[in-house]
Amino acid sequence: MRTFIYLLILTFFSSSVLAEGFYGGLGYLKSDVDTHKYPSLTYSAYDDEDDGFTIFGGYDFNERFGIEAGYNDLGDTTATVTAGPTTADKEITVTTLAGVLKTDPIAENIVLFVKAGLARIDNEESVSDGTTVSKITNNAFYGVGANFELQNGLIVRGLYENYGEDDGNTDINVNGSPDRIDPSTMSLSLIKRF
Repeated sequence: MRTFIYLLILTFFSSSVLAEGFYGGLGYLKSDVDTHKYPSLTYSAYDDEDDGFTIFGGYDFNERFGIEAGYNDLGDTTATVTAGPTTADKEITVTTLAGVLKTDPIAENIVLFVKAGLARIDNEESVSDGTTVSKITNNAFYGVGANFELQNGLIVRGLYENYGEDDGNTDINVNGSPDRIDPSTMSLSLIKRF
């Protein structure tokens, strides 16, 4: 298996270097945090989607393979339980490090890509009783997207990313952790090569 991985890496690094170099991007994202709902509770308000932003940078080793690091602010979400009533507000951020594999152009200026790597999910929950709890989880994640190259050298990117479930709480009788989330995002970004 190790030999196969080395051979795969060597293949990526030995292909053409026409698209190598650093790049950076900034974009708008729409998040779906997918907060765990307890079946025994009644919710008077539940909103686990929000607007946020993404900022990222990377390096293309060649036209097929690159690495990328990113910071994603998934915005704020809220849930209110009728008993009490009790409201929990969440702030979710995700930091990522990934490898990016690209296809040949499928049209003159469009390249499809997949990315996979590690995501650090920071799940912070503030409850109306004054309690604040947080949980940091490291997960494998993936993304699928497309880059559209503009004539002025900028790139427009559309991307879906799924960060996987965090280690949050799914037991109503256990305190000390925020409710579990399973966040994903859709984003539209503008990229500049350096």
